[in-house]
Amino acid sequence: MKIKQLTICVLICAFAFTSNAQKTTHFYLDSIARLNNLQLTYSEDLVNLQKTIYPTSDSMAFDDYIEMLALKYHLNIQQKGQCLIVTNPRAQTIKISGTLIDLFSGEPQPFAHISQQDWGTGSITNSEGEFELNIPSLLAGFKLDFSSLGYADTSIFIPKTDSLNLIIPIRPKPYNLNEVLVLPNGNTAEDLVRIASKRIKRNFHRKKAQMDAFYRRTGFRDSTFVQLIEAALLVEDKGIDMPTSTTKIKVIEVRKSQNYLVPMSAKYKWAYEKMEKMIHGGHRNMFYMAYNNPVRAYKNEWWYQPLTDYETFRYEFEGAMWLDTIKVYKVQFEYDALYPNGKRASENKQSFHGGYIYIDANDYGIHKMEYLFRLIPKHNNAKYGIKNGIIDQSVISYQKIEGKYYLKYISDIAPTNAKNFIFENPDADDKDKVIKHRQWAETLLVITNVVTERQERQRISNKSMLDHHENSYETNYPYNPDFWENYSMIKQKPLPGKAIEDLEWEKSLELQFIENSTSYVKD
Repeated sequence: MKIKQLTICVLICAFAFTSNAQKTTHFYLDSIARLNNLQLTYSEDLVNLQKTIYPTSDSMAFDDYIEMLALKYHLNIQQKGQCLIVTNPRAQTIKISGTLIDLFSGEPQPFAHISQQDWGTGSITNSEGEFELNIPSLLAGFKLDFSSLGYADTSIFIPKTDSLNLIIPIRPKPYNLNEVLVLPNGNTAEDLVRIASKRIKRNFHRKKAQMDAFYRRTGFRDSTFVQLIEAALLVEDKGIDMPTSTTKIKVIEVRKSQNYLVPMSAKYKWAYEKMEKMIHGGHRNMFYMAYNNPVRAYKNEWWYQPLTDYETFRYEFEGAMWLDTIKVYKVQFEYDALYPNGKRASENKQSFHGGYIYIDANDYGIHKMEYLFRLIPKHNNAKYGIKNGIIDQSVISYQKIEGKYYLKYISDIAPTNAKNFIFENPDADDKDKVIKHRQWAETLLVITNVVTERQERQRISNKSMLDHHENSYETNYPYNPDFWENYSMIKQKPLPGKAIEDLEWEKSLELQFIENSTSYVKD
């Protein structure tokens, strides 16, 4: 007969104390099964029950305890007859897709946060406000939350079956117009940045954390998609007090399309690699570079440090805005180095090199940073912008978990590892060259899950850790189609229809993924 009294945890913990068995997931589930005269049933190929866990010692009923274990340790646990069946919830998923839009204007909301608090993971909308999620069916009936800077949070309940092409409106958060342009306590914009920088050690995590991450790199020639690289990564960050060089990354899965970018010449590639070595100390790995961010690297010696170099940057207060119930200050920064001719960089009216910092009005934590280096049309070299005059553009967003800030996502538009420009007349003088095509890359790194508890972290050994100097851009990796088919929660709307058409002009993406993996053997 099933145990209903609120002593099940006490019985299990007492048994754990007197037993020589390891306190693994299997131990606790087997104990529950035996206490209820059930047979524990599972497949070792589908679920790992040998992980050491530390569940709550609070007393609770059988059903509540099972639900707690399922949610906390990402399992699907059900009683069927005389069996306690444990399966992998990722194998049973609900697909949800749609677009997040402004309630009044109907404009899509790009890079908005999507989270499922009970499962402890999430995603973001893409650049068109679209999303596609594969959610464990275990979470049907739970809330899925959407949030975006300047908007009130909104939620939907996860349906029991697939729900596609949803339109989800999000309401703008009204400003208090009396305080929009008022600096707090008479501080200057620079003061706000100084306070935020000073409090980084207090606000951002100082203990080791592990993060599941999704990486996407898309190559473009004009408006045509010509390359796709996607990866599932495990990131181990030792905290804000430790050098960025201590970060470890483990590659879980990688898939690559054909690379249809027009490559650099051998001579230019040699020079490019030498420049990389000089700038990054030989550190060329695109996954490590993708994780690097200005808050995490605020102590690093570098020429571009808007959080700490107050002589080189100028700051202006842009006003206050809301992240749901959180008030944030928006500060513009601009590169303003003093040149040998006595002029400041900001006096150059032919470009903008700066961005914005969004600072929490309560604890001065940094919620978001935006970078932009753009040439205005009258610039002498304006034609050499890679996209609408942009030389480089990035957005870095942070999330707050249990009082500490962690990276949420980084999106970037930048030159690619190929020719940036294809000219109609490549042999002409630079001033006379006519650009026929532009090439650039857009990258995205999304943190989908953060694990802070020591006992729940996986160990990344030096052997399994990705080498900082490995050229992952050119290296092929194993390709596992089943993994990507069941990739849970973070499978955004993979690509617009045009991207698939562009990339599949010669052969299917699936065949390209196979051909660009270590498993491919040419006939």
